[in-house]
Amino acid sequence: MFCHPMSHLSRYLVIRFAGGAFALYFLATFLVWLTQMLRLFDLVTEKGQSIFVLMGQSFLTTPPLSRQIIYICMGIGLARALAAMQSSKELHTIHISRRTKSIWSALAIYSAAGAILALFIANWAEPASRRSANEWSAQIAVDLLSKSLTPGRFTDISNGVVVRIESRAANGIINGFFADDQRGDNIRRTYRAERAEIVAGNDGFEISMKDGSLQVMGKDGEFSEVNFARYDLAVDALFEPVVRTNPLIQRDTMNLIAQAQLDQGFSAPALAQIHLRMAEGLRVISLVFLVGVFGAFPHGKRRNKFLPPDLVVLVIAFSERSLSNFAATGNSLGFYLGPVIMLTFAVIIFVWRMTPRTLSKSTPSLPPQQVLS
Repeated sequence: MFCHPMSHLSRYLVIRFAGGAFALYFLATFLVWLTQMLRLFDLVTEKGQSIFVLMGQSFLTTPPLSRQIIYICMGIGLARALAAMQSSKELHTIHISRRTKSIWSALAIYSAAGAILALFIANWAEPASRRSANEWSAQIAVDLLSKSLTPGRFTDISNGVVVRIESRAANGIINGFFADDQRGDNIRRTYRAERAEIVAGNDGFEISMKDGSLQVMGKDGEFSEVNFARYDLAVDALFEPVVRTNPLIQRDTMNLIAQAQLDQGFSAPALAQIHLRMAEGLRVISLVFLVGVFGAFPHGKRRNKFLPPDLVVLVIAFSERSLSNFAATGNSLGFYLGPVIMLTFAVIIFVWRMTPRTLSKSTPSLPPQQVLS
């Protein structure tokens, strides 16, 4: 007898699969949040912000990391649930009563829900959180800079950046601005300007300097100077480490598509960013199906477990992620390589296990009273 895809048994299985995965994902995300709090603790110790700012900033930096563990938590949760059903003989009962369609329906619903969640985080929540975190960081930098600018005094506003101003007018205009930046790659940058003011730019707050010069001394000792009538410097660039970030990670997928329509085509970095995000959904489906075909078939023998299921899922997940990232260095379609390999392997195992001969061997008989129970 075949049951409807959303029968009571299917709902029971989905809830059982999702229960363990949700608990594990919640715990892992909470640990990531705590780790981010420790990493950003300088907001309290050095930048004079409140504990609530620290908690908020940590929360906004959590989605990029939590997105990468969704499929791992779902795979481990599924493996644990199937192992428990194997031990309690529930899998045996389902197979003997010919209700295996409920298992595959439950796996389809479970994987589809996980894929939707992963795609939502990757395509919208993560870019939005990155954008909000950067805007908030810029506001913190402006507040810190405003408190640090004391006329006539050299102030070390961050590790390697010294700022000095001559005076500040009532309208916010800064006279005699000077900043010396000795961070990153042994390159020293010195900014001088007759006047400056803090303004809101397209990408956050900026120091708009007028009638000044930029002096750069490289690690080879070579010196160069550029005079300018106006130069805009991002405020948070004076406080954050000198690193190169991809601006596309702050833009959601719909924004990237809209930009591509205006430009009449996707740029290579934008296309790579979209492929990276869309691969997350396929990754969830592939790993769930792979774990399912290994654990959804009962056996009548007690087997010595060489490796626990959790460790097996972790090894598969990290191997797949490493392979996909390596393949993507040559072509952005490489992000799909790992998920496609997992899905292909799972389909091959499923077809082999569903053959009549293999299926009859994998379905043990149970005593009548155990079947009825």
